[in-house]
Amino acid sequence: MNNNYKAFYDHAVNKLKGLPVDKSTFCPLPFVHISTMPHGEVKLCCRAQPPQNDRNPYVTDPDFNLKDYWHSEYMNNIRDDLILGNKNTQCKNCWKMENNDIVSLRLNRLTDLMDNEVYRENIEHYLKYREVEFKIPLIELKLSNVCNFKCRMCWPKDSSKWMQDWDKVKQFYSDGDQNYIEEIVEGNDLRKTRVMNLYEKDENFVGHLVELMEHIDELEFAGGEPLMDPIHYRVLDSIPHPENVTLKYSTNLSIMKMGKHSVIELWKKFKSIKLTISIDGHRELNHTIRRGSDWDLLKRNIELVKKELDNLDVIKGTTCISGMNAQELGETAEAIVFELGIHWHTSRVQWPDFLHANVLSPEQLQTGIDGLNRVFDSLNTPERRDISRRQMFEIHLKGAVSWLQSCIKNNKHSEKYEAFTKFNNTITEMDNNE
Repeated sequence: MNNNYKAFYDHAVNKLKGLPVDKSTFCPLPFVHISTMPHGEVKLCCRAQPPQNDRNPYVTDPDFNLKDYWHSEYMNNIRDDLILGNKNTQCKNCWKMENNDIVSLRLNRLTDLMDNEVYRENIEHYLKYREVEFKIPLIELKLSNVCNFKCRMCWPKDSSKWMQDWDKVKQFYSDGDQNYIEEIVEGNDLRKTRVMNLYEKDENFVGHLVELMEHIDELEFAGGEPLMDPIHYRVLDSIPHPENVTLKYSTNLSIMKMGKHSVIELWKKFKSIKLTISIDGHRELNHTIRRGSDWDLLKRNIELVKKELDNLDVIKGTTCISGMNAQELGETAEAIVFELGIHWHTSRVQWPDFLHANVLSPEQLQTGIDGLNRVFDSLNTPERRDISRRQMFEIHLKGAVSWLQSCIKNNKHSEKYEAFTKFNNTITEMDNNE
């Protein structure tokens, strides 16, 4: 465990002091949070991955009731696992990250949430009575798949842009993946509309959502691209006391106006704004991976947000590490922090497996490691020594190095590189023909 990561890990788990829970597994999210997907799936959080044979419930099911789900034995069993030190398989993304000295969502949320007395009371109440009140203060909504980008590691469930070209690339996915995707596509009439809209499909869910708005502290939007989704603006209008609510976004930040709505003016009404911007490379590389992106427009919109919002709490660029950008991670991190002037975080492509960083050769991965180490060493120069949130930047740099090292150790170059190149060549040809 590297020193920077260890310091963050210890800081995070020390937030649990006084609670009779296992520090190695406990996560506060199942006690205070739900997450929804555009096709109707309800999850513990955006990173949760239930086994293929144990899919999460769907709000679009006729028998689904959000309140019953929150109080269900299904949820309580997960809560019990995290209390007792059992590594629930749904949380495997966090376990994998922590095994590689990478700050997981679990650790981030321990740091963010455990000083909140109400959230601690929710947890303490469960520890005493094995139940949690139906007052969910943190909600993540993926309301639809509508999007203006066609990112290479994405698919129809998360981007309407992908629907028209899905048949051209589905050959690269396993039969099980294909079947699951086709089930979602057909089940949501995507063949006709290309757009899923969870919010309008289920009145029962909408009613519970409105009820929960009375207790909401933090509302997170992802997509698709939430800023181009008309339903997102309807949800904002349903919040009774916006001055008490923090808004979080996973966004490409390409849109600042939608119809009559000015994003900036709406955001000014809320307690605080936290933005996570998807950025997978510097300039042309970002455009290649995230088809539709415009670096100069992104830069202008970031400057606008920083200038106009007094309630801007956090703004960061998140790079999804894959075989497409692993060799240039150092250049990407530098561009985000020193050109765009925002913080840098990382996530990982775990699926599809032919885009995972471990499809690159050890030599290619070492190029990425060398670039990251170069940026790390540059932080000791006078002009970079005092950058904002330096410790977190160092953690993510070293975490990315650890990840690429694990990709060298568990290398799939010989098995997957051919599929990787064929897939990317196919996409490039499609892009060139547009």
